[in-house]
Amino acid sequence: MSVWVGIDPGEKRIGMARADAMGVLATPRGVSANRNELLRWLKSVEEDYGLAGVIVGCPRNMDGSFGPMALRSLELTRWLRQGVEVPVRLWDERLTTQQAQSVGKEAAIDEKAAAILLQSYLDAGTPDTDDPPGLLDADSGKSTG
Repeated sequence: MSVWVGIDPGEKRIGMARADAMGVLATPRGVSANRNELLRWLKSVEEDYGLAGVIVGCPRNMDGSFGPMALRSLELTRWLRQGVEVPVRLWDERLTTQQAQSVGKEAAIDEKAAAILLQSYLDAGTPDTDDPPGLLDADSGKSTG
């Protein structure tokens, strides 16, 4: 059975998490310093477990608009879609970093945030989602809301 993975693109590191084979529980799996390291990890997950898909955290501002970090997530998502053959989906990750900070040490925040966002996706039933239209508009310079 294939597993889902969660990616939390931070400013300095990329947090990584993996679901169990049943798709019930997300677990932090470390951090990556760069995209190539992330891609190697994804390929190792594919070899070891089978990869069902990748969830990339996309932070929205509290008013629902998209800022620079959301655009960074969109860019990473587009890059990953060229490097893996499974669905790569954006998922709203508002406040995951704050949640991760409340449950652990600084060094583990990125991977815990990835696990929190992946867990929310698993809890939602792994829905097939489209990219948020407002994000695509923000990327083209049309709108941020």
